[in-house]
Amino acid sequence: MNVPPSTIESAARTSPAALMRVALLGLIAIGVVLRVVNLDGVDSRSPDERAYTRYARGIVDQGPGAIPALVAQFERDPGNWAYPPPTRIGYVWLVAAAMKVGGVRDESAGAAVSCLFSCLSLALVAWFGWRFFNPWIALFATAFLAFSVGELGMAQRAWLDAPLGFLGLLLAYLTCEITRSPRRVLLYAAWLAVGAYSLLTKESAVLSCGLCALWLLGMLVVRERSWKTVALLILGGLASLAATLLVWGLLAHGIAPSLSALKHVLSGRSAAGSYPERYCSGPWFQFFYLLWIVGPATAAFALLGTVAAALPHPPSGCREAVGQIADPRAAQVAALVALGFCAFAAFVPNFQYLRIVSPADGCYCLLAGLGLWSLLSLVRRVLPVADYRALLVLVVAGTVVAAARDYRTFRSIVVNTGMQDLAVRMIRGAMQR
Repeated sequence: MNVPPSTIESAARTSPAALMRVALLGLIAIGVVLRVVNLDGVDSRSPDERAYTRYARGIVDQGPGAIPALVAQFERDPGNWAYPPPTRIGYVWLVAAAMKVGGVRDESAGAAVSCLFSCLSLALVAWFGWRFFNPWIALFATAFLAFSVGELGMAQRAWLDAPLGFLGLLLAYLTCEITRSPRRVLLYAAWLAVGAYSLLTKESAVLSCGLCALWLLGMLVVRERSWKTVALLILGGLASLAATLLVWGLLAHGIAPSLSALKHVLSGRSAAGSYPERYCSGPWFQFFYLLWIVGPATAAFALLGTVAAALPHPPSGCREAVGQIADPRAAQVAALVALGFCAFAAFVPNFQYLRIVSPADGCYCLLAGLGLWSLLSLVRRVLPVADYRALLVLVVAGTVVAAARDYRTFRSIVVNTGMQDLAVRMIRGAMQR
């Protein structure tokens, strides 16, 4: 049977994109498998996990009416102030729902929630990269996130950081969507809803909201010159914050108990001799060193990607092979979020642990993908096509080796040691570095 030439040409044009989609789906599947198989690799649970599980059990047994009693109990005993407060109801509700659906009452319910949202982050970073960068960057970013030591560590624990990481990435994604289409009102509504739920999940979400809001306000003032939209965004943000306080007030029978619980947590973090001071503190450069030792390839390429994002025009040396960046402003959003969280962890005392930067993990890996692609685009300018294709094969092989190294690091320092946190001094001690 003769096939029309137009059909052959069409297949030739679409096959690279189709192969990229298959490769991307394959990477997501590998990342999901790695997260699921490691759910049973936890022999003991941390105090934070036990606290979240206790709160969720109270809601399962008594409904939302259990929260005032949980808050009052937390408030009465200063020994509780070193642990998460029950006001982080965005996550506690999810764990309670998982308990009801799965018929379990232990920490495995929270771990299942973490695993699910870590898998969702994989899918979202792939879509984020494909839509706003290009397929190769999406592929590299997904690979970096799939084997991330921090992400794998959070996915097996009943911590709220994996869900918060997904929410932070979703907030950055919606920020890019609004930047592309600033007149779509529904995008603002979605952004405000995600921001409000993030604040109900953990207090540090204010950093995600603040960084993304700063970008949007700058975009609306400088590019759009739309003061009406600026006013509406500010009013919407205030309304979102008021809704968060209202939920706290309704569930805890007043806003004061919730704010008091938050104050105790913050004071407990800064107390002399506290757990954060012993395990999550050190000179500012120690946190960047932590990122290097747990994922050297990701850290190196993320630094290069940050430099590329700061350039007025994206690298464009390999347009035929991988295409241009769809929207260079997305790289700038990713850089703003990643740098903001890394600076917070590095320079604010007692916050040097991998979990604190979970809302920026997706952006960090997108920057790493951008950095690797930028390097390839520069090399493409001086290499013949055949040599460049051979280089791509070597790069893919090198990425596989780096991924295997990161996964081995995760198994050896997190799983095999039974590490109950991802604090800088714990990781450096386990790695003897």
